[in-house]
Formats: sequence, structure tokens, C-alpha cells
Amino acid sequence: MLLIFPLIYIISFLLAIWGIYKKIGEAAFIYVIIGLPIYNTSFSILYIYRLKDWIPVLQSLKELLILSTLLMLIWNYRKRLIFHTLDYWVLAFLLYTSFYTLIPIGHFSILQKLLALKGLSFFTVIYFTGRLIDIDKIYISQIFYWVGIVAIAAACFQLYEVITDTHFQTFSGYSVYNEEFYGEASSGHYGLSWTFERDNGVKRFASFFSNPLDLANSTLVTTAMILAMYTDKKNTLRLNKYGWIVAISALFAVIFAISRASLAAYAIIIYCYAVITKRKEIQYVIYSLIVAAILYLFYLMKDKTLYDYIISTIQLSDSSSIGHLLEWIEGTQTIISNPMGIGLGESGKVSSVLQENIGGENQFIIVGVQTGIISLFIYITIYILVIRYSWNWYPLLTGKAKTLALCLFLIKIAFIFPLFTSNFDANSYIVYLTWLLTGILISMIQKVDPVKI
Repeated sequence: MLLIFPLIYIISFLLAIWGIYKKIGEAAFIYVIIGLPIYNTSFSILYIYRLKDWIPVLQSLKELLILSTLLMLIWNYRKRLIFHTLDYWVLAFLLYTSFYTLIPIGHFSILQKLLALKGLSFFTVIYFTGRLIDIDKIYISQIFYWVGIVAIAAACFQLYEVITDTHFQTFSGYSVYNEEFYGEASSGHYGLSWTFERDNGVKRFASFFSNPLDLANSTLVTTAMILAMYTDKKNTLRLNKYGWIVAISALFAVIFAISRASLAAYAIIIYCYAVITKRKEIQYVIYSLIVAAILYLFYLMKDKTLYDYIISTIQLSDSSSIGHLLEWIEGTQTIISNPMGIGLGESGKVSSVLQENIGGENQFIIVGVQTGIISLFIYITIYILVIRYSWNWYPLLTGKAKTLALCLFLIKIAFIFPLFTSNFDANSYIVYLTWLLTGILISMIQKVDPVKI
């Protein structure tokens, strides 16, 4: 029965490849939205079924899909490509970080540096793939609908976990797979890792996602998409039955994933939505958030540790917060001492596998530690520009372009907190989805005004 996950993963890839061959605009999103949320779950299940030889091959499918899509788009591209300001910044980041594979900085091999470069800069390739997609052949509402279906499925799966008080990962092979492929030994009270619980022992559920943080962050994307999809020309939010189901599913998932950064980001999405739309028709969403917060407090109070939990959060005295602070301090000191960076792989996924990680609890620090303050400046500039373009163009656009601008604005604002507290770009589902959409938005903006960029 568990093999259904790797089967769905493989089928989603094959359907995406078929769609790309047939020149279907949103074909790549089939795999990104359906396959990537179950990425690690599929491989852990293959591992316990003694099919681990297939895992390295299937792991490479996500890069293979993007590169195949990009090559197909370049081959069939018949328009004159006019570079946008954001294009130059993204290309600069790719070229600058790629240079670090050649210079003798750091102690990792060329192969390890290339793996680190992929983790650090592959989002640029994803972005340019989105830039070349024919915007006249893509249906944003279809993409958002698929995201909603995944959110509903994740919430239903998580509901089962909550009712049974059992992590799905306890029997999906999570621990043995992570120890074999990433060198992460099982820890915590439940034989998984500490990310699956709070300091007081309260369980954090991940549904079929890699871990609770990945699930929590994915709900931010879902919430932003629902708000954007059901906002009409008068900036009024009109949720239908499907919209309410997806919104409630996302809210349920983020509550029981118990991520403070994501909960804070969720509240920010609601606030920023009210600001950018300049309307007050979000009272039902706010009421839902208040009710959810109250339920969340009661959930924490079951062990009478609410007071300690709140105080430790404010004082940053719990083990999770202390861990973040120590990583930040170490990473910041490294950047100050080595402003040009200490080499690819010295922070992030490659170094964490080898237990040699420096500053791995902050995406900005991960960039700065590896390739220095110049690349960090470029990275931050790219992020700010996406927010700026989404904000500035939202009132000027119409139709699917307007919807996408609102969605990306909310997503990028919401992600600021998680970026500060995790190796955020390791979440393939979010990275692939948002950067494809970012490339598409820039193309839509250029179509409206090729000069004013």
C-alpha cells in the first residue's frame, strides 16, 4: 500500500514530460505540485522495500525535468527575448556563485562543490525556465487548483495522524532513509528527529511532507494562492465552497505542524492582504485565525506547559531558539571574518550531511558563509525586487497576471520569517513552484509594458 507514493511520484514525472512534449504550458507544474510534496516520503518507502538503488536516479528527476523543460522551451522559442532588470540580477547570482566551483576556497571536492552550487543557485535555472514559458498557453487558475487539492489531501492525512496521535513517518522508513542518505541519526522521543516535536514533547505532524516545517511552509503558499485566486476586480474576497475547504485545510495543517515562524508568517499574509487590497472584507478569515489561535492554545495547554512555552518563546530560551541563535552567531562571525566566503558546501545541505555545518539555520547566512557578502547582497536584492514588482504592478495588471502578482507578493512577504530560521531553499516543492511562477510573472509584466521594467 505504501508503494502508492513512489508510484504517484513517478507517474507525475512521466505526465509532466508528456505535457512538455505536447507543449502544454503548465506541464512542469504537474510534477512540481504532485511529485515534490511526497519527494522524501517516496524515497524512504523505496528504501524499506529494499529498492534503494533506484533512489539516486529518482532524486535527479526534479533537475532533469527543469533542464528538459528549459531546453525544449529554448528550442521552440521564436520571440525576441528582452532582458528584464530582474533577469540580470538572477544571472549575476548564478555566474558569481558558479565561479566558486573553480577557485581554491574551501576543502570540498569539485563534485561536492557542484552539489552545493545546485542547492544554492539552481533556483536561477528554475526562474529562467518560468521566463520562457509561453504565458498565453498557461492557466494560473489550473495551477492554483492543483495546489489546493494537495493541501486538502495533506490536511486529511494529517487529521489521521492527529486522531491516532501517530507520525506517519514512524512506519514510512523516514529514520533509516535519512540516516543512510543524509547521515541524520534518529533523535527525539519518537525515533524520528527533534523537528517532529516541541520541547514539551507535543508532537508536530508533517502529513506526507518531508517534515513539519516543510508542511507548514507549504500552507503559506496555499493560503496566498487562495486569497489571490478569489479576490475579484473590486478587491473583494469571495470564497466559494472549494476555496473555504482549501483555506481551512491550510489553516489546520499549519496549526498541527506547530511552527512559530510559519504561524507568524500566516498572520502576516492576512495583514498584508488587507493592506494591498485596501479592503476590509477579510473579517471571516480573521475570525477563523482567532478561533484557530484559541484552539492552538488549548492544544498546548493539555500538558499545562503553555506558560513556559510562551515565556521561552519570548526569551528565546528553549532549545530550538537557542539552537537558532548559536547557528546565527557562528555564521555571522564567519561572514565577518571571511567577507568573500569560505567556499561552496561549507554551509547548508552538503556540510550538514558531513556534520560540518556552519550557520545552517538561516538561508541568508548560508549564502553569505559559502560565497560571501557580494552574493548575499545579490540574493537579498533579488528577493526585494520580486516583492517590489509584485506590489507595484498589482494595481496595474488584470486577469491572471493580477492574480499572480498578488499571490507572489503575499508569498514572498510570508517567507521572510522562515528564511531566517531554516535552510529554506532545501524545500524543493516551494522553491520550484515559486520561482517558476516568478519567471512567469516577469514575462506577464513585460507583455504589458516592454519598456517600463
